[in-house]
Amino acid sequence: MFHLIVRARKDAKALQYINERNYGGFLKVSSLGGGRTLEEVEGPLRELLDEPYVPILLLGDAEEELMEEVLPVLEESGKPFYARLLRTKRVRNMRVDELHSNIEEIKARFRLGIEWKDAYALNPENPLGIEIHPDYDIYLAMGEGFRRAMRSILGVEIGENSLVLRKLMNLEVYYSGPHRVAEVSKRLGSPVEVLWRIPSAEAVPLERLIELNRGYIEAFAEASRAFLRRFEGHDIVVPWSGGKDSTAALLLASEVFDDVTAVYVRMEYEMPGTDEYVEEIARRLGVDVIRIDVPMPLDRYGVPTHSNRWCTRLKVEALYRAASEFEKPLLLVGDRDGESARRRLKPPVLERRNDVLGRFLEVMPVKFWSGLMVQLFLLMRGIELHPLYYEGFYRLGCTVCPSLSDWEVRLLRKREKEGS
Repeated sequence: MFHLIVRARKDAKALQYINERNYGGFLKVSSLGGGRTLEEVEGPLRELLDEPYVPILLLGDAEEELMEEVLPVLEESGKPFYARLLRTKRVRNMRVDELHSNIEEIKARFRLGIEWKDAYALNPENPLGIEIHPDYDIYLAMGEGFRRAMRSILGVEIGENSLVLRKLMNLEVYYSGPHRVAEVSKRLGSPVEVLWRIPSAEAVPLERLIELNRGYIEAFAEASRAFLRRFEGHDIVVPWSGGKDSTAALLLASEVFDDVTAVYVRMEYEMPGTDEYVEEIARRLGVDVIRIDVPMPLDRYGVPTHSNRWCTRLKVEALYRAASEFEKPLLLVGDRDGESARRRLKPPVLERRNDVLGRFLEVMPVKFWSGLMVQLFLLMRGIELHPLYYEGFYRLGCTVCPSLSDWEVRLLRKREKEGS
């Protein structure tokens, strides 16, 4: 979670309105007490920087001199931060929607911004110049299987641990080292298409990636753990698909709570390898898993479509039935901003109501993380990703999911042909 810091209490009041309206009040908002000089604000600022949430400092353009004085204090903290001078005299002078847009863009910078230091280093200042957009995501194209699929299916050569910028409409830009080498359209309902390519492939060592980003990832992990501690006293239930995001949510939960239950709703047409992955990681983490097998009667309902996703209803009902067996259930889910605008616009805590099964709270501890951050977090903890990620998948679902792109269908066919 993020900590929004401003100079004056009236500025904090303006931000708190946005916090309540858009984030359910679950960000933290603080002022520096109204001081105008470094001497007046340094003490309060250092106290705020000791707190676990990731700091964002917002000042108006009338406070430019103060910004220059406090930047060294932020840098000394050693934690990720971002500071911005707004175009208005004071923070509270900016229109509410424009101020909210600034916050959304800054949040995106934390997950998308990259610096090249012989590997990719997360940096919200974004020296590499990655295109920043609130609905974009980045992840690593990891594994020889991923590289082989890109080569054999698309004729694109990428280096080991290439960076992928995932834009709207499943448009992906591939980097090898610091250079853009390809742009690929994986738009749903259309054939996968290479828009352009450059013959260049540079390997990026995984060990160096982890080394460069360890402090950054740990800072976000601690912020997420601090957020989760607000919900002590609940029965912690993690809907677990075996995908990287729900696995990261499960891992964070296990680092905070003594008693965590994972619910694996296994759909009939589950992706290959998921049963084995769930069993192995559950054993490694020592968490209890409730497995619920859900049949998918295609002969009765037909293959799921975007306008008739009856399978989602079955999956959610099975999850809620399992959660309703707990006295005070808290659903800890792996939704992230970078997956879609719909997920980004949800607050980090939601209340779900079911007429039959009751009321459920959903909490999203990795909401502000990128796919890259999730991947590195798991690997830093010694947890390998689901095998399909190493073959070219960005997300996991069912093999009959209407959200499968042509690229993913080709990957599945390629896997069947090779007898994997």
